[in-house]
Amino acid sequence: MMSRSLLGLPLAGLLAVSLFACESKDTPPVPAPEKVDEAKAKADAPKPEAKTEAKPEAEAKPDEAKTPEAEAKVEAPKDEPKADEKAKAAPADEAKAAAPKGDTKPAADVAAKTSVPDAPNGILPKGAADKLVKAGGRPIVRLLAAGGEPRSAASYVLVKGTSKPLRMGMELEMSMSAAGMNLPPTKMPRMVMTFDFSTGDKKGSDWPIEGTLKDVGVESQAAGQDKIAEALRPQLEPIKGLGMRYFVDEKGRVHDVTMSMPKTVPQAAQQMMTGMTQSIESMTAPLPDEPVGSGAKWEVLGRLTANGADLLQVSTFTLKERKGDVLTLDVTVKQLAAKDTVTPPGMPPGASARLVAFKSQGSGTSVLDTKDVAPSGGSMTVKSSMTLEVQVSAGGKTEKQNTSIDTNVTVSYSRK
Repeated sequence: MMSRSLLGLPLAGLLAVSLFACESKDTPPVPAPEKVDEAKAKADAPKPEAKTEAKPEAEAKPDEAKTPEAEAKVEAPKDEPKADEKAKAAPADEAKAAAPKGDTKPAADVAAKTSVPDAPNGILPKGAADKLVKAGGRPIVRLLAAGGEPRSAASYVLVKGTSKPLRMGMELEMSMSAAGMNLPPTKMPRMVMTFDFSTGDKKGSDWPIEGTLKDVGVESQAAGQDKIAEALRPQLEPIKGLGMRYFVDEKGRVHDVTMSMPKTVPQAAQQMMTGMTQSIESMTAPLPDEPVGSGAKWEVLGRLTANGADLLQVSTFTLKERKGDVLTLDVTVKQLAAKDTVTPPGMPPGASARLVAFKSQGSGTSVLDTKDVAPSGGSMTVKSSMTLEVQVSAGGKTEKQNTSIDTNVTVSYSRK
């Protein structure tokens, strides 16, 4: 069940990078939400389809469509008022009517259907995110296209017991500029984590889930990564054995997430796991209530808090294939800042941070078994960019500094 939010994990990786930076430059870690691959986003929003629903009315009269004059007649034909009324009526209604009839095409216009408002510089107006989904609330699932026949409802039927270990791998490339200093694109060592998950007895519509971080490693993959890996390993080692507990319902909505971490875990490692938990708690892909078939598309709105940043996340799932209990999904993710204020962990007294610009988008695939608590496999690539203004007041003086961060992250899932 590839996460509706794989982005928490890259954020955790960015924090790990900032932790290393703190070791060498004595600067506080900053949140680094993810960017979007805009080309993929445009490709995923098939706008032309809304128009094609209304086309057959005009194309059914080839004699009228040969010239501009004839096209004008289509708008207001004197001899065929019924056709004119249909053409003028409401193309959007025709597009909606087309979806339930077994159309295997995507929704007519995903962008037009979404209720997410425009966000200048990637930051939503005050209170806009709360109108869509409350912070801490369960995700909102909206069906955009039902897909082709045959259709049937998709729900989780988790099996009690321990599942196969889940292995997460993360590769990160990062560039940063601040106060006239530029850090060129740098590839970080690969981070690998292994989790065990166990499903308990179902209570009502929920299953209790127990998770444990069994192992964490840092792998150098290129020259120059050894020193970074050596700095990260001792900070990550103490988090082995981290425990988590949460509940998930039949539609994949996760709630009441709690973590248990030994007091001996360094503060820096605790900060990193705050972002990590966002990936774990949203690892189950929420499913729509309505029956769906191949080509079905649905949207999930959720709220995340990642390293001090309050985010609204819009995930779009497309059902590519369904074989029994196994679903293969295409996933696109976009994040918007719910507000411009951020409170990154490790900020010194008298310091404050504000988002100036934020972009976050990614895409990937997921293979999930609705009887299992964790994804069978998949991967997600996320591109992100952000500009953060940090203000520090000391000795009666106030200084401001802008920091820009660009990242490219790939997260992969596999089962042992």
